[in-house]
Amino acid sequence: MNLYTSKTEATAKQAFEAAKTGDESRVRSLIDHSFNIEDCDEEGNSLLHYAVMGKNVSLTTYLVEHCGMDPAWANQNMVTPYDLSKGTPIEEYFRTVCGFGLEECYRNPVLRGMHPDPSILRVGDDYYMVNSSFLYFPALPISHSKDLVHWKVIGYGVTDSKWAEEHLGSLEGGRGFWAPDISYHNGRFYICATLRQNDDAPYIQTQMVTSSQFPQGPYETPVIHDVLGIDPSIFTDDDGKRYMLLNRGARIMEISEDGKEILSEPTLIWYGYSGHAPEGPHLLKKDGYYYCFLAEGGTGKGHMITVSRSRNLYGPYEPCPFNPIMHQKDEMAAIQCCGHGKPVQTPDGRWFIAYLCSRFIDGQWGMLGRETCLDEMQWTSDGWPVINKGKGPSYMAALPYPYQRENGLSVEQGEAWLSPRTRDENRIRQEEDGSVWIRGDGMDLWEKGCRSLLLKCQPDFQFTMEFTMDIVEEETEFTSDAGVTLYYDENTYIKFGITRDMVFVSEYVDNSYVRTEQKPFSFQKSVTFRVETKGLNRSFYINNSYLWHWPDVTSICSEGLVKGKRFTGAMYGVYVNGSNLLCWRQHSEIQ
Repeated sequence: MNLYTSKTEATAKQAFEAAKTGDESRVRSLIDHSFNIEDCDEEGNSLLHYAVMGKNVSLTTYLVEHCGMDPAWANQNMVTPYDLSKGTPIEEYFRTVCGFGLEECYRNPVLRGMHPDPSILRVGDDYYMVNSSFLYFPALPISHSKDLVHWKVIGYGVTDSKWAEEHLGSLEGGRGFWAPDISYHNGRFYICATLRQNDDAPYIQTQMVTSSQFPQGPYETPVIHDVLGIDPSIFTDDDGKRYMLLNRGARIMEISEDGKEILSEPTLIWYGYSGHAPEGPHLLKKDGYYYCFLAEGGTGKGHMITVSRSRNLYGPYEPCPFNPIMHQKDEMAAIQCCGHGKPVQTPDGRWFIAYLCSRFIDGQWGMLGRETCLDEMQWTSDGWPVINKGKGPSYMAALPYPYQRENGLSVEQGEAWLSPRTRDENRIRQEEDGSVWIRGDGMDLWEKGCRSLLLKCQPDFQFTMEFTMDIVEEETEFTSDAGVTLYYDENTYIKFGITRDMVFVSEYVDNSYVRTEQKPFSFQKSVTFRVETKGLNRSFYINNSYLWHWPDVTSICSEGLVKGKRFTGAMYGVYVNGSNLLCWRQHSEIQ
């Protein structure tokens, strides 16, 4: 879809108004002579959205069957014409067209908030996924699902705080663990990932391998390989030999069975389809062919998934005639930057692929970072994979396992509290009731050594966080400040906190606090902070009293500052900047 231009605006608005009022003859006339079906309004609503608003079944049918408009195409707020049809006769028609009902589908992204670079695996009837964690600890979250749609974090690949302090403690924001892969071999689960170092390190890219008997861990102390490259994955051939793949393109090297030794030099087997930033290689073997999947085009709006195949592991590889097999061509689409995918086969022989995507506010602010999508992958008669019938990412699709919803499975991502770089267990503890205790270390959030904050991923563009902070009886004096934070990395964040006699909100951008508002406040042992987020707008409340509204908060995303490797996503959480011991209780997030 395209936003109408100054030349097409008048015609587009006439068509939208006619569709909304149910004037089918006027809509048909405009389509025949002047209106472009691809035109949409500022919010991404298509002509089909307006036709459904007008409740004209005949017009809706005409637009779908004669103009090829999609009932499952979403506007910028992720609302489809199918959603708007609920409770009208059009809903049943769309059920027939789409092949599923509104209660029989899932919505992309399936994992929202910062869940980049998914790698997926099935063992038996269980699915497992890992995502990049960068410098957050515990590192490398492992999620479990029975139906490919509802996921819950069950463990982490790196949980040793001393090891994390050694390897993550001095890293700059955005570095750390990139693009992990999970695989299974001879009764053990393997996770590999790039450990991206600072630019002054002897090896700025190193590869980590760890394994466990159980998918949730505990995992062994990682082994680090000083081999340049990113996005490693492990492939086991039919003869039992094991290989690691790295970028650029797909380079392959043989490794020992346990992954702890490198047995050969990396060899390029396929550079890719586009020639631009080929990375994220994955291999699978099917029907005598080795299929090599790549992420290409960079991680922005040119991102894509491509594939090639060969009868021989080392090639030559033949590119797929349908490349790229996943790419968002629609600049107005709500889901963008689709790439970096790994396929998985279900027990009944179907195929799906998990891949990353991004969503933007006003088309430019990727506040949430990269998220995880899922789509079905089918094979042509001559053996080539095609994702979502070549239509790009889906917004809604039939549940892979509809019966799971009937069994009461709910969406539960379940992430633990995260800490930048590592965690000082002497300063932070979590109680069974979900409350957390933090003793401040005297460091502010811009300092790499700060260990007195806890964070979670911002779940969506609209949400409310609310925390109550209590001071213990033996604490007699506030030594600095404490509160909640909206956090991207040590270079950009917002603090909403209190001191002994003041409540304040401050925004930190690139080495300095750029704006602050404050009011007198008397802290009486307990205080409740609430921040309401609606896109770029943030509203701040204390003890249910409104304080401030900040519009256009653009610093808490990768586009808000050009500095270093800003590949993560918006976070929120709690902090203590001082020496006090404070207790935090989180209230339910309001979406």
